[in-house]
Amino acid sequence: MTKVHEEVINVKLAEILRRDFKIDARAERIIGRRRPDIRCFYNGFVIGIEASYDKKDAEEDAKNRIEQGVVDIALAVWLKEPFMDLPEDLLTDAIKKSKFSVKVFISLGTEGELLSYLEEAVDRRAEPVTGWFEDIELPMIKNIIENSINYIIKEEDVQKIIEEMKNKFDNFVKTLNNLDLDGSIRGELYSKLYQLYGLRVAETSNAEVIYGHAALSILLSTVFYEHVREYYTQLKPVLEAIEEIGPIEGLIEALEELKKIDYRVAVELTLEILKILRKKPSIGPRVKDLVLLGVSIATRKSLLRRDFAGRLYHEITGSLAVRKGFATFYTEVPAAYLLAHLATHSLLELDKYVYTELEKEQARRIIEEIASIKVGDLACGSGTLLTATYGSLIDIASKLKFYYNLEDIDINNIGRSLIENGIYGIDALRYASQITAINLALLGPRISKENIHTIYLGFIPKKGAWLGSLELLDDGKRVGGILAFIEGGMNESVSKTTLEGLEGSFSIPERFDLIIMNPPFTRATGRTKSFGEERGVFGFIGDEDTRKKFLERLTKIRNKIRQDLVDIFLKNQNIFPENIQKILRKEEGLDSYLDIGKAGEGLLFMYLAHKYIKDRGIIAFVLPRNVLMGVSWLLARVLLVTQYHLKYVIVSSDPERGDNFSEGTSLSEVLLIAERKDHHDKEEETLFVNVLRKPATVLEAIVLAESIERNGRGHVIVGRNMAEAYVTRVKREDLIKYIANWNILLHESLFKYFNEMVTKNEIQLGNFSFSIPLATLNSLIIDMGVNRGGDVIEAFNLKVTGNRVDCKLYKEKPRISYVPMICGGGEEIAKKMLVSPNSYVPDSNSPKAIWIKNLRTKFFLPNRIRWTTFHVIALRSTEDAVSNVFFMVKTSLHEKAEKALIAWLNSFWGILTVFAFMEITEEAYTRLNIAQWKILPVLNVSEIKEEKIECLSKCFDKYAQFDFGRLPQQFAKGSRIEFDLDVLKCLSQYPLTSRDLEDLKKELINVYRDFAVALSQIARQRI
Repeated sequence: MTKVHEEVINVKLAEILRRDFKIDARAERIIGRRRPDIRCFYNGFVIGIEASYDKKDAEEDAKNRIEQGVVDIALAVWLKEPFMDLPEDLLTDAIKKSKFSVKVFISLGTEGELLSYLEEAVDRRAEPVTGWFEDIELPMIKNIIENSINYIIKEEDVQKIIEEMKNKFDNFVKTLNNLDLDGSIRGELYSKLYQLYGLRVAETSNAEVIYGHAALSILLSTVFYEHVREYYTQLKPVLEAIEEIGPIEGLIEALEELKKIDYRVAVELTLEILKILRKKPSIGPRVKDLVLLGVSIATRKSLLRRDFAGRLYHEITGSLAVRKGFATFYTEVPAAYLLAHLATHSLLELDKYVYTELEKEQARRIIEEIASIKVGDLACGSGTLLTATYGSLIDIASKLKFYYNLEDIDINNIGRSLIENGIYGIDALRYASQITAINLALLGPRISKENIHTIYLGFIPKKGAWLGSLELLDDGKRVGGILAFIEGGMNESVSKTTLEGLEGSFSIPERFDLIIMNPPFTRATGRTKSFGEERGVFGFIGDEDTRKKFLERLTKIRNKIRQDLVDIFLKNQNIFPENIQKILRKEEGLDSYLDIGKAGEGLLFMYLAHKYIKDRGIIAFVLPRNVLMGVSWLLARVLLVTQYHLKYVIVSSDPERGDNFSEGTSLSEVLLIAERKDHHDKEEETLFVNVLRKPATVLEAIVLAESIERNGRGHVIVGRNMAEAYVTRVKREDLIKYIANWNILLHESLFKYFNEMVTKNEIQLGNFSFSIPLATLNSLIIDMGVNRGGDVIEAFNLKVTGNRVDCKLYKEKPRISYVPMICGGGEEIAKKMLVSPNSYVPDSNSPKAIWIKNLRTKFFLPNRIRWTTFHVIALRSTEDAVSNVFFMVKTSLHEKAEKALIAWLNSFWGILTVFAFMEITEEAYTRLNIAQWKILPVLNVSEIKEEKIECLSKCFDKYAQFDFGRLPQQFAKGSRIEFDLDVLKCLSQYPLTSRDLEDLKKELINVYRDFAVALSQIARQRI
């Protein structure tokens, strides 16, 4: 019998892997090309299998595939025994019963580390000298592939390298800190790193920030020098230079030679830093450490492809205050790749198709489209979102070329075209722009230019206030003329960072295909010393005159944006519910929904993206979670739902890693991805993604993104102790209906329950139905106040300790005329529905005091709710009082009706409604301002029968002094169930039997469980 050729075995192996093990595998029939024998796509990774009768050939070919960068994982498979020429079914059976020798290769990490991981994971031992696993059956090959993927996803190898880098940086920072006793070096470095005009970065007196950034600049320039040296033979190795004349002078000499070739901007800042460090020659050994590290990194191509520079930048920056200096936070690296993956796939419509199910020419068209895409980040920072987007686009092109045998396509040309003609970045810091430019250059092939710009922030004499990228909203030509005044550069130009340092006219595309941003989104007006710290406009310290001129300029732009957004609202008003249309008519004190001031700069940058995105283009943002529910963000939601198909809304409820997607912030954040379009389909849906465990690595984030695309709804888990999420599909009609607050849409079962309640005006529990006429709270009240606790402090001249009223000072009734007050808002205040004033403040007849005294009431609602400590929501006081924390609510209801309303608001259904309309600020803290309370649907106690009012009033009296415990525990343990059952008894149309109550109790326990989970998620606590 003759021996079967390897090519035939490959075909059969691929068929078996595809049919029996659900691995998308194809056999390579073409000889002499840079291809593995078998190529596989599995869980988003490319795996090459080199099967051969020759063990050495299999091993060498597998190594080559890794070095060529065409696969993520390569398996060498030794066919130990020849397969004889058998009938097809018998040959298939023989292969399935065979045992093979297998060796695994990946791009990063030592063979020893990978081998140790695999041995433990698959419970098999490899040959200690060769690293081959012997006598491996096909099911075990799949097991090895899966665990190799898990090893890569964990990125333990990358983190070890980052830790090594951090140690070198720490040594540099400590040494320079000891040498720079008078701070002169720090001051000079500051002026070079953070070049601003009329302003300074807040709190960057922190030496660790300045020295760390200087070290990173030295490291990156060294890596870049060695990276491009292979193209220029006249450049000598940097190690030779530093050995000849020392670390500082040697690196200066090397970078000066590179600068002569015309890579000015890539190295100029580092040269300026090194010339400052000359004054402290004792720092030389630490500079040498950075150079040695840079040379080592430059030789590791696979490390460069994994955005090491961006990660290191984030590690150095940490949670230090420089990030807050521009009112910005840098995107967490895994979050950046999650956002970029979903955004690029949405742009190319790969969220609708599977990679492996395209026509060959369709795959070719997608690659050609990638080469011409225009991507922008108009507040690019260190460039993480741009490098993540570039990586995602090149990954798509590489996989399609690989899978469909598109040999004539050169991926290097695609990458070059993207960086030179397709990717645009703008930042206010020259230093950040340099980091972005180098990061992109290290990721891509050899390039000659980039489109990374610095549009300075500052106050320019004779030119006035200068708002950086936001100037593009007002007058693009004005942007083009600033550098001539600042630096005497070319006319009509700004500082443009290119590898070759060429300064040309400032230009960006009229329209982008994709705009991806994590913009500044704190309030631009800054803070005064009364808030405990001084933070000027845009997070900078500036004098009052400068601040006023900045705000005048900002107000001009903001007012124009507001009017444009209101016009969009007016044009589309008929699609929205009546209570939302009242906002446009400025009825019932709801006009605060049209004020965008408190949304900060984030909304302005979002509108900037809107002006520059093309039809069917994609915008992708990291924004405060308030965009989903904040009063000042309503017009942004209107923009998204009318001008876009909102594709993804992603939040985090990770109890350990936080609900943020930016580093160093405790603010709740959201990732948004939307497609620009005016015309909408009835079936249009948005994927609301609640991330229960955030991805810890880039590859984990990518796998999570692909799992979200693939599954489309329900529970998504990447792997054991890895990222997981819950995906809910939301119809556009529900986005419109609940435009006031989208937060409830994240909780699928609760939303369904809540939607039925407010749509049908009934409570549904199993087979039971209870009619509940609903109305807005605004229809039941006369007045409500005050939105600002400081008004009460000023009205009665109250003593403040820190930033809180010292309630203990007013505990006793004074002998003079006084006003009872509910003072403070701590847990002790809101334990029971019935409260008594805990303070008595001296009376005052100032105009503000008279206004507040007219609001005295027995009915109080919270401005701020901390779900982990509150016990009840609505309060009733034993006597009329004022409050410095709670809203005072005046109604025209008689006493029993008011008690009935308070009982309703504290029932499960009242609390669920509050939960649906709340505004999440930070972790378990949420807020409802007066406008949000006014549109809240509540039980219409003016319509229900008097006997039901009487019953609910008695229900209030029965439980008025009862402490149910903290809200999460009430629902987790069911301590409040008798109260809710009594509310249902009052609302029921007929008497409930004991059997009915037992059935209702079971149904309540089920909805309690769902609500307890939702509360634990916003509080980031496990139940």
